Amino acid sequence: MSHRVHTFRSLMIGVAAVLLGALSITVASPAWAHDELIGASPSLGSEVDTLPAEITMTFSGVLMDQPGATDVVVTDAAGTSLTDGDPVLDGTRLRQGLIGSAQGPVTVTWRVVSSDGHPVSGQYAFTVTGSASGTATAPAVPAASPTPSESVPATADEGIPTFVWAILGIILVAALGGLVAVLLRRSRPTPED
Repeated sequence: MSHRVHTFRSLMIGVAAVLLGALSITVASPAWAHDELIGASPSLGSEVDTLPAEITMTFSGVLMDQPGATDVVVTDAAGTSLTDGDPVLDGTRLRQGLIGSAQGPVTVTWRVVSSDGHPVSGQYAFTVTGSASGTATAPAVPAASPTPSESVPATADEGIPTFVWAILGIILVAALGGLVAVLLRRSRPTPED
Protein backbone atom coordinates (compact mmCIF):
# COMPACT_ATOMS: atom_id res chain seq x y z
CA MET A 1 0.00 0.00 0.00
CA SER A 2 2.82 2.41 0.85
CA HIS A 3 4.41 1.95 -2.57
CA ARG A 4 1.10 2.88 -4.26
CA VAL A 5 0.83 6.06 -2.18
CA HIS A 6 4.38 7.10 -3.09
CA THR A 7 3.79 6.37 -6.79
CA PHE A 8 0.52 8.31 -6.78
CA ARG A 9 2.14 11.22 -4.91
CA SER A 10 5.06 11.31 -7.37
CA LEU A 11 2.66 11.21 -10.28
CA MET A 12 0.58 14.06 -8.82
CA ILE A 13 3.69 16.18 -8.21
CA GLY A 14 4.79 15.59 -11.81
CA VAL A 15 1.35 16.52 -13.16
CA ALA A 16 1.26 19.65 -10.99
CA ALA A 17 4.71 20.66 -12.23
CA VAL A 18 3.64 20.23 -15.85
CA LEU A 19 0.43 22.21 -15.31
CA LEU A 20 2.24 25.03 -13.52
CA GLY A 21 4.84 25.15 -16.28
CA ALA A 22 2.17 25.25 -18.97
CA LEU A 23 0.36 28.01 -17.06
CA SER A 24 3.55 30.06 -16.81
CA ILE A 25 4.09 29.73 -20.56
CA THR A 26 0.51 30.81 -21.24
CA VAL A 27 0.80 33.84 -18.97
CA ALA A 28 4.21 34.83 -20.39
CA SER A 29 3.24 34.40 -24.05
CA PRO A 30 2.43 38.11 -24.68
CA ALA A 31 6.13 38.81 -24.14
CA TRP A 32 6.77 36.83 -27.33
CA ALA A 33 4.63 39.18 -29.41
CA HIS A 34 6.31 41.54 -31.84
CA ASP A 35 5.59 45.24 -31.71
CA GLU A 36 2.73 46.33 -33.94
CA LEU A 37 1.35 49.47 -35.52
CA ILE A 38 -1.27 50.94 -33.16
CA GLY A 39 -1.92 54.34 -34.74
CA ALA A 40 -1.12 56.53 -37.73
CA SER A 41 -1.62 60.06 -39.00
CA PRO A 42 -3.26 60.20 -41.50
CA SER A 43 -5.09 57.28 -40.01
CA LEU A 44 -5.71 54.01 -41.73
CA GLY A 45 -8.46 54.26 -44.33
CA SER A 46 -8.97 58.00 -43.74
CA GLU A 47 -9.56 60.69 -46.35
CA VAL A 48 -7.51 63.90 -46.47
CA ASP A 49 -7.91 66.93 -48.75
CA THR A 50 -4.23 67.15 -49.72
CA LEU A 51 -1.12 65.07 -49.25
CA PRO A 52 0.34 65.84 -45.79
CA ALA A 53 3.94 67.03 -45.35
CA GLU A 54 4.65 63.89 -43.33
CA ILE A 55 3.07 60.76 -41.96
CA THR A 56 3.44 59.59 -38.38
CA MET A 57 3.10 56.00 -37.21
CA THR A 58 2.89 54.88 -33.58
CA PHE A 59 3.96 51.38 -32.51
CA SER A 60 3.23 49.32 -29.40
CA GLY A 61 6.88 49.31 -28.28
CA VAL A 62 10.12 51.22 -28.66
CA LEU A 63 11.63 50.39 -32.04
CA MET A 64 15.30 49.60 -32.56
CA ASP A 65 17.12 52.48 -34.22
CA GLN A 66 19.92 50.92 -36.26
CA PRO A 67 21.20 52.03 -39.66
CA GLY A 68 19.09 50.47 -42.41
CA ALA A 69 16.69 48.82 -39.95
CA THR A 70 13.75 51.13 -40.70
CA ASP A 71 12.22 51.55 -44.13
CA VAL A 72 9.09 53.44 -45.19
CA VAL A 73 7.84 53.65 -48.77
CA VAL A 74 4.85 55.87 -49.61
CA THR A 75 3.39 55.62 -53.12
CA ASP A 76 0.40 57.03 -54.96
CA ALA A 77 -2.08 55.03 -57.06
CA ALA A 78 0.32 55.05 -60.06
CA GLY A 79 3.18 53.69 -57.92
CA THR A 80 5.08 57.00 -57.86
CA SER A 81 7.18 57.43 -54.73
CA LEU A 82 6.07 60.25 -52.42
CA THR A 83 8.78 59.53 -49.82
CA ASP A 84 11.07 62.45 -48.95
CA GLY A 85 14.26 61.57 -47.05
CA ASP A 86 14.89 58.97 -44.39
CA PRO A 87 12.37 58.00 -41.72
CA VAL A 88 12.93 59.45 -38.23
CA LEU A 89 12.44 57.29 -35.13
CA ASP A 90 11.56 58.73 -31.75
CA GLY A 91 10.85 55.88 -29.32
CA THR A 92 7.52 54.41 -30.38
CA ARG A 93 6.88 57.04 -33.09
CA LEU A 94 8.11 56.91 -36.66
CA ARG A 95 7.88 59.98 -38.93
CA GLN A 96 8.37 59.98 -42.70
CA GLY A 97 8.49 63.15 -44.78
CA LEU A 98 6.47 63.31 -47.99
CA ILE A 99 6.96 65.28 -51.18
CA GLY A 100 4.87 65.91 -54.29
CA SER A 101 1.15 65.65 -54.72
CA ALA A 102 -1.31 62.84 -55.07
CA GLN A 103 -4.96 62.13 -55.65
CA GLY A 104 -6.65 58.88 -54.78
CA PRO A 105 -5.27 56.02 -52.71
CA VAL A 106 -1.86 56.43 -51.06
CA THR A 107 -0.13 53.30 -49.83
CA VAL A 108 2.29 53.26 -46.89
CA THR A 109 4.56 50.22 -46.70
CA TRP A 110 6.79 50.00 -43.64
CA ARG A 111 9.45 47.76 -42.15
CA VAL A 112 10.90 48.25 -38.66
CA VAL A 113 12.88 46.24 -36.13
CA SER A 114 10.72 45.35 -33.14
CA SER A 115 11.98 45.86 -29.59
CA ASP A 116 12.52 42.09 -29.40
CA GLY A 117 14.99 42.33 -32.31
CA HIS A 118 12.78 40.82 -35.03
CA PRO A 119 11.91 42.71 -38.23
CA VAL A 120 8.21 43.48 -38.55
CA SER A 121 6.49 44.88 -41.62
CA GLY A 122 3.06 45.94 -42.77
CA GLN A 123 1.08 48.19 -45.05
CA TYR A 124 -1.88 50.53 -44.84
CA ALA A 125 -3.57 53.11 -47.06
CA PHE A 126 -5.37 56.43 -46.90
CA THR A 127 -7.02 58.50 -49.65
CA VAL A 128 -6.27 62.01 -50.90
CA THR A 129 -9.58 63.51 -52.09
CA GLY A 130 -8.42 66.94 -53.29
CA SER A 131 -6.95 67.87 -56.66
CA ALA A 132 -3.56 66.53 -57.66
CA SER A 133 -2.16 70.06 -57.95
CA GLY A 134 -0.63 71.69 -54.91
CA THR A 135 2.06 70.83 -52.44
CA ALA A 136 2.21 68.79 -49.33
CA THR A 137 0.44 70.28 -46.32
CA ALA A 138 -0.46 69.23 -42.80
CA PRO A 139 -2.97 66.39 -42.47
CA ALA A 140 -6.62 67.41 -42.68
CA VAL A 141 -7.76 64.48 -40.54
CA PRO A 142 -6.54 64.03 -36.95
CA ALA A 143 -4.65 60.88 -35.99
CA ALA A 144 -6.68 57.89 -35.01
CA SER A 145 -5.81 54.37 -34.07
CA PRO A 146 -6.55 51.73 -36.68
CA THR A 147 -9.00 49.05 -35.75
CA PRO A 148 -7.83 45.47 -36.14
CA SER A 149 -10.40 44.79 -38.89
CA GLU A 150 -9.03 47.64 -41.02
CA SER A 151 -5.32 47.03 -40.76
CA VAL A 152 -3.10 44.76 -42.76
CA PRO A 153 -1.46 42.70 -40.02
CA ALA A 154 2.22 43.15 -39.36
CA THR A 155 4.30 40.15 -40.19
CA ALA A 156 7.57 38.99 -38.77
CA ASP A 157 10.09 38.73 -41.58
CA GLU A 158 12.25 36.16 -39.87
CA GLY A 159 12.57 34.17 -36.69
CA ILE A 160 10.90 31.15 -35.22
CA PRO A 161 7.08 31.30 -35.06
CA THR A 162 5.56 31.71 -31.59
CA PHE A 163 3.70 28.40 -31.68
CA VAL A 164 7.00 26.54 -32.13
CA TRP A 165 8.38 28.26 -29.00
CA ALA A 166 5.18 27.34 -27.13
CA ILE A 167 5.45 23.68 -28.13
CA LEU A 168 9.14 23.56 -27.19
CA GLY A 169 8.30 25.21 -23.85
CA ILE A 170 5.59 22.66 -23.09
CA ILE A 171 7.94 19.80 -23.96
CA LEU A 172 10.65 21.29 -21.73
CA VAL A 173 8.24 21.79 -18.83
CA ALA A 174 6.89 18.24 -19.21
CA ALA A 175 10.44 16.84 -19.24
CA LEU A 176 11.36 18.86 -16.14
CA GLY A 177 8.16 17.73 -14.40
CA GLY A 178 8.97 14.12 -15.19
CA LEU A 179 12.52 14.58 -13.92
CA VAL A 180 11.24 16.08 -10.66
CA ALA A 181 8.82 13.17 -10.22
CA VAL A 182 11.56 10.60 -10.80
CA LEU A 183 13.99 12.36 -8.44
CA LEU A 184 11.34 12.60 -5.72
CA ARG A 185 10.51 8.94 -6.13
CA ARG A 186 14.15 7.92 -5.90
CA SER A 187 14.81 10.13 -2.87
CA ARG A 188 12.17 8.34 -0.76
CA PRO A 189 13.10 5.07 0.93
CA THR A 190 11.47 1.92 -0.44
CA PRO A 191 9.95 -0.76 1.79
CA GLU A 192 12.95 -2.99 1.07
CA ASP A 193 15.34 -0.44 2.70
